[in-house]
Amino acid sequence: MSERKVILKMVLSLDGFATSPDGTHDWMFEWFGDDSGEWNRRALADAGVHGMGRRSYEIMGPHWAASEGPVATAMNEKPKAVFSNTLQQADWGPVEVFGGDLGAAIADLKARDDEGTILVHGGPTFAAALTRLGLVDEYQLTTVPIAIGAGRSPFADLDEHLKLAVVEEERFRSGALAQILVPQR
Repeated sequence: MSERKVILKMVLSLDGFATSPDGTHDWMFEWFGDDSGEWNRRALADAGVHGMGRRSYEIMGPHWAASEGPVATAMNEKPKAVFSNTLQQADWGPVEVFGGDLGAAIADLKARDDEGTILVHGGPTFAAALTRLGLVDEYQLTTVPIAIGAGRSPFADLDEHLKLAVVEEERFRSGALAQILVPQR
């Protein structure tokens, strides 16, 4: 039996926010380019399932379903695991909806013999819940050189400090910095 890794992939502002206070994140897109696209495609290629909360699922589904290209193909064809107690309809598939205990749902996915990582595309609230519960094995964070002053962070409301070790990093022409970090438990 394999033990799949849970990888949280997010873009953050220089001051650590994933979204503005109103939940928008349009400020991050100007920092994307060909070199950062290649880095992102590698993570998508390793994914066996895309994990996300309800809000991310409802935002990403219509976008990727109407898109073309290698990223759209990876997003549309690979299975999705949506963690929600309120999702009423799940059309962007293949999809499996997990309700109830988040830790038990992640343990279920990790214990499966499916290949590839559990690549979590976090909204900051879902990402913060995973982080608080110690369910993230690896963080793939891209920090873009913009400070937004306030917003939502995947590291909000930690019970204690979360010490991370940088295992890889890559700077892009836009000035964005991608890092792979692992929790020091």
